[in-house]
Amino acid sequence: MAALKYAPMGHRSIGPTPQLGARPLGRAETAEVLNASTLVAVMLESPQAIDNAEVIAAVNGIDVLMIGTSDLTAEMGIPGELDGAPVVKAYERLIAACARHGKWPGMGGIYDEPLMGRYIGMGVRFILSGADQSFLAAGAKARSGFLRMLESA
Repeated sequence: MAALKYAPMGHRSIGPTPQLGARPLGRAETAEVLNASTLVAVMLESPQAIDNAEVIAAVNGIDVLMIGTSDLTAEMGIPGELDGAPVVKAYERLIAACARHGKWPGMGGIYDEPLMGRYIGMGVRFILSGADQSFLAAGAKARSGFLRMLESA
């Protein structure tokens, strides 16, 4: 946590930050505001990380534990099998560890809506729902499809 939080919790230096809304605060109050507004999320992307989910969830200062599902399936030797039994078990393990330690369970690498719904239904609450490039590509595809439809009419 030393690299992620400000004194007394960590060792980051304090500089201009948007969290302060340009208000001049003393160093102690600044650190308190910044520590309260810093979300620490860790991504578990290997079977070893899933095996250690309980220990990782117990770390003070971590707010979110996420599964990087695409990388996890690759590390498991089942690339792309995002809904396979080993992945479901990994989510069950992560969600249970988070519940025991008051953390938020999260997911990344799953963009299929029914499958997202399945893991959300299991208890995932912090979701990487896509990336800028994929959102831009989807918008461009929809627009070009619309224009092609007009062109052929």
